[in-house]
Amino acid sequence: MERFGDWIIIIAAAGIMIWWLLRRFDHWLHEPPGSRLRKLALAGGVEQDDTVILLQEHGYEVLTGKHRIPLGVILDDGPVKSTYPYFDYLVSKEDKYYLVKSERSGQPTDWTTNGLRDKFLLFILLFPDCEGIVIVEFDSQQLRTVRFKVGDGE
Repeated sequence: MERFGDWIIIIAAAGIMIWWLLRRFDHWLHEPPGSRLRKLALAGGVEQDDTVILLQEHGYEVLTGKHRIPLGVILDDGPVKSTYPYFDYLVSKEDKYYLVKSERSGQPTDWTTNGLRDKFLLFILLFPDCEGIVIVEFDSQQLRTVRFKVGDGE
């Protein structure tokens, strides 16, 4: 009789696990677009600094700041090595989301199409619901927006 009882428990546990996995898959499948960004926007606070003031002066609502994205890199079947690309702020303007990167003096932005692609495409691929990336240039107190469009660009 003990074997019969063991099988009932195993089948019940497997059924609960399958039910839970199906619910998670269904929730993920029907999750509205942009919900990942909305969750991120609710995640953190913002410290008032020069960048935040500049963004607000240009009509952006600063939602959250300073996010690191954990990313593992494997080279030739070696161990997983961690890297953390980051963006400075998540902002919204006219119901559209933008990621913000501050230009650093030691790492100037290459404004060619290849330079912009190499530096910023990762973020658009990770957050496809973003309208673009706002780059803050401290020297000129200017904001520039980078958007990517799949196709010829013509």
